[in-house]
Amino acid sequence: MMCRMVMMACVSVWVVGCAPTVVSIPAAGKLAERGVGVHRESMSVPQVGTVKYAIRVDDSYNRSTPAPLVLVLHYGYEGSEPDAYTGADMMETFMDAVREIGGIAIAPDAVGGDWRSVNNERSAVWLVKSAMNTYNIDANQVYVTGYSMGGEGTWYVAGRHQDLFTGAIPVAAPVTGTTQWQIPVYVIHSSQDDVVPHSSAKKHAASIEAADGLIQFKTARGLTHYDAGGYGSHVTEGVRWIRAQ
Repeated sequence: MMCRMVMMACVSVWVVGCAPTVVSIPAAGKLAERGVGVHRESMSVPQVGTVKYAIRVDDSYNRSTPAPLVLVLHYGYEGSEPDAYTGADMMETFMDAVREIGGIAIAPDAVGGDWRSVNNERSAVWLVKSAMNTYNIDANQVYVTGYSMGGEGTWYVAGRHQDLFTGAIPVAAPVTGTTQWQIPVYVIHSSQDDVVPHSSAKKHAASIEAADGLIQFKTARGLTHYDAGGYGSHVTEGVRWIRAQ
C-alpha cells in the first residue's frame, strides 16, 4: 500500500545565464544480481552512504538478450527521510507501465531532500549505471519516470543526464531544469491538479517544443494531484509513445 504522500517540491527554474552545477558521479559498481521478482535492497553508494532501493526483474528477462531499464522516482514525504522502501511503493503504483517496459526497474529511496539534491542525483544515476553493469541492459532503452516530487526529479535528473537516459515521463510534476532536450519526453498532468498548476506544466512543455524538443503533452482529466494510481494508464501510454519515436 502506498504511504501518505506529501508535496514538498516547489516550482523551480534554471536561471538564464547561469550554468548548472556539475555533480560528479562515482564510477559504477555492481549490484547484487537477483532473479525474477521485486527485491528490497540496500547499497553503499560512494560519496553518499547507504541507499535503500527496490529492484524488479521481469519474467521476460534473459541475460543473453539486452533488456530495457527504467528508473522510478518517488513522491514527497514527511520528516527528514522517506519511510523505508517508499520507492517500492511508487513502483507498485506504476506497475502496469513497469511491466510494459519489462526488463529491469529500479526505484531508490531519497536520502533526504528532493531529487534535485546532489546526493539524490548522485545515488540515482549511480544505481542506474551500476544496474547496467550488473544486468544485460540495452543502452538505447533506459527510461526514467516519477510522480509529483519524483516527476520533478524526472525533469531534473533526465535533463542533466541525456547521455544516459533515452526517454522521460514526468507525472504531476513541478517544472525544473533545462528546456533543451535531445531525448523524447512524455508529460502527464491533470487539468484538475490542485497543487501544481496545469498551466505551468503546459508552458514548460511549450518552451521545449519551441526549442525543437521531441515532446508530447497529455492532459489527464478528473484527477487531483494526489490520485496517484489514476495516472498509471497514462504512464503506460507514455511508454508506448516513447518507444515509437
